[in-house]
Amino acid sequence: MHQIESCHGGQLNDSRYGSRMKGEGPIAKQINDLVTLAQLKYFKGQSLPPLNTALHEEYKDEQLKLF
Repeated sequence: MHQIESCHGGQLNDSRYGSRMKGEGPIAKQINDLVTLAQLKYFKGQSLPPLNTALHEEYKDEQLKLF
């Protein structure tokens, strides 16, 4: 819990736009570096396929079809 607090300026949550999902400090930097290295190692030269939203149309009820 203390490591989460250190990523968010001493609080467990952070509602500031842009920093909530990233964090700050050495622990956040270490997590970022680890994810970057994993992307280079396992996904080098690859990209995600385009999102096909047509697959979800049959599961939408009347209200969700507005979106």
